[in-house]
Amino acid sequence: MIKKFLGALCTFSLIIAAFLPVSAFASDLALKLSVASPRTNVSTTGSGFNIFGASDSSAELFVNGEPVQNRTEEGFFSIFTPLSIGENVFVFSQEGQADIVRIISREAQAAPAHPTMRYAAITNPFPSSAEYLSAGDILTFKATAPVGAVVSVEFAGESFALSPAHRFNNPIGSWLYSTTFSAQYEVGISHSNESIVDLGRPVYTMVFADESFIVSGAAIRLINDNAPFYATVTVPSAWVFPTPGLNGGPDWNLLEGQSAAVKAIRDNGNWVKLESGIWVQRENVSVALENEVISNPLAAGRYEKDGFRERIVFAASHYPAVNVRFDGSELRMYYALQSEHPSIDLSEINLDESFFSNIKSGVHTGIIYHSFEIRGSVNIEGYYISFENGEFSLNVRTRPTLVPGARPLSGFSFVIDAGHGGQDTGALGPMGTDLSEKDINLALASKLAESLSELGANVISVRTDDVFYTLQERTDVSRLHKPDMFISIHANSTAESTDATNIHGISFWYRNPNSAPLAQHFTDELHGINPLTTRNQRANRANFFVCRPVWTPSVIVEASFMNNIQDFAWMIRPDNQHALTKGLINSILSYYGNIAFDGNSSF
Repeated sequence: MIKKFLGALCTFSLIIAAFLPVSAFASDLALKLSVASPRTNVSTTGSGFNIFGASDSSAELFVNGEPVQNRTEEGFFSIFTPLSIGENVFVFSQEGQADIVRIISREAQAAPAHPTMRYAAITNPFPSSAEYLSAGDILTFKATAPVGAVVSVEFAGESFALSPAHRFNNPIGSWLYSTTFSAQYEVGISHSNESIVDLGRPVYTMVFADESFIVSGAAIRLINDNAPFYATVTVPSAWVFPTPGLNGGPDWNLLEGQSAAVKAIRDNGNWVKLESGIWVQRENVSVALENEVISNPLAAGRYEKDGFRERIVFAASHYPAVNVRFDGSELRMYYALQSEHPSIDLSEINLDESFFSNIKSGVHTGIIYHSFEIRGSVNIEGYYISFENGEFSLNVRTRPTLVPGARPLSGFSFVIDAGHGGQDTGALGPMGTDLSEKDINLALASKLAESLSELGANVISVRTDDVFYTLQERTDVSRLHKPDMFISIHANSTAESTDATNIHGISFWYRNPNSAPLAQHFTDELHGINPLTTRNQRANRANFFVCRPVWTPSVIVEASFMNNIQDFAWMIRPDNQHALTKGLINSILSYYGNIAFDGNSSF
C-alpha cells in the first residue's frame, strides 16, 4: 500500500510538468478569469472575506467596475473586502471573457440559544453506563433539569443537593430553559474482600412546580487495590492521553499486547485509566477480571550501548503498558504491573560515557518510575519501547553524525510525507483544484526525497502519486521504519475571513520536546528562503497528528501560503522549488554536522 521511493523519476516528471518557468507558465496554461475562493456563493458571519483567483495577465481586471490592484505577473489576483449584513455582490470582469459573479451573504451572529425542554423532566442522569473508580477518585454527579428546579442525588446511603450551572429565569410559555445540575463526590475506601465492589446506582430527585420526578443512573463500581482487573491493547497502535478526552493531544503510544491494571473506567464507559497514569479509549483495549494478580514481570535489567542508541533491557514475562515522558532534560518511565522498582545492573557500563548523567527511582502519585537525567551535551532524538524474545526494552536514540565522502547520509533513513492527496486536496490556491496544495506538496516532497537519496539516505515516501492516506497510516509508516527524521510537506493557508495580503512565508511545526531542536534549526536556517516572509523566526508548537511520534524528530514544513497570491506564485516557480529543496538539504546536513551541499548533484 505504501510505496517506497526508489529514485525513479517517472511519477516525479509527471508532477513537475505542471511547474513550468514563469515566462511560459501563464501562456501554456492559458489562464482565464476564474474565482477560486469562494468557489460558489456562500454565507458567513465574518466581517470580511479574502477573495482570490486567476485571470488573463495581459488584460486589466475589474471588480464591480473598479480595477483590481493586487495581481501577480502570472495573473493571480486577490482582494480582501469588508462585508455588509445581507448580500454582497461581486462582479469580476475582464475584456474578452464572461463575467463571474459571486454573492457573499453576511449573517448577523445570533446570540447563543439557551437549551430548552418541552416538559419538566430530569434527563441525562450520569452515568449512562457502568462507571469504575478507585478509592479517592472524584465523581461528578450530574443531570439535566429545568432552571429553577431543586435537584438532589442519593448514593451509597448519602443524600446531597446538586447545584445548577445557570440560574436565569425561565421564559413565559410552554418551553422551559434547562441547565446541568451537578455535585462532586469523593469515592471512599471499601472494606469488602471483593476485587470489584458494586456501590449501587445514583438516584436523582427533582422537584419543580410542586411536582417530583425520579430517575436513576447506571451502576458505579469500586476497583479495590490489587484487583486483578486488566486492560490489554487490541489494536496495532493506541494513543494515550493525560486525561479522559482528546483535547491537547496524546502523551504516548501503546502497542498491541501491552497490558496494565485498570484504575478507572469513566466518561460513560468510553475511557480507561491505566495504573501507569494514562487514559486510553475503551475501543482500543479489552478489559477483563483475571484469576491472578500479575506481579513484577520485569526483572534483571541491564544497560546496553550501541553507537547512537542505548537500551535498558529487562527480562520480562509480560508486556507492560508503561508510560514514558520526556521534558527535554529528563526521561521518565512510569511502570505498570510492578509493585517495586525493577533492578538495573550498571556494572558493565560507564555512566559517564552514556546518554545519562544520573539514573534514579521514585514514586509519583503512587506510580513507581525510573528517571533518566540527560547529559547536557546529548541531544535525545527519540525514544520507544519494544518487547521480543522475553525481553522488554526502553530504547533511546541520540543524533547520529554524517559519513565522510560524497554520500554523507549513508546509513540514515528519512520518511518524507507529502501532505493530503487523492480526494483530499488540502488548501486551494488561486487556480482552485487545478493546482491545489496536494500537488505542490507532492512536487516538493519528490524533489526532497530524490536529493536525500542521492546523498546516500534510505528514503521512504508515504506517497509518490495522487492517493489518499489517513493521518494514522502516515504515522504508522513512521513507526514501522523509525527513521532518523520524519518530514511532512505542506503549504499553509488562513481562514477565509482573514486578510492574507501581508501574511507570507515558510514555517516549521512540531509537538514534542525531542522534535523542538530540529524545528527551530530549520526555522533559523530557512526563515528568509521566501524573501517576502513576515513570519516570526521561531518554531511553532501545535498538536498536529503527524507530529505525535516520539521515536523520531517529526516536523511539518509549511512551504508558504496558498491563499496569498505572491506566496503561491513563489511556490510554483521551479527555481524557488530548487532553492527550497537545496535549503532543506543543507539544513539537514548542518543539523547532523557542519557541512553544506556543494550543489554538484543533479537535483
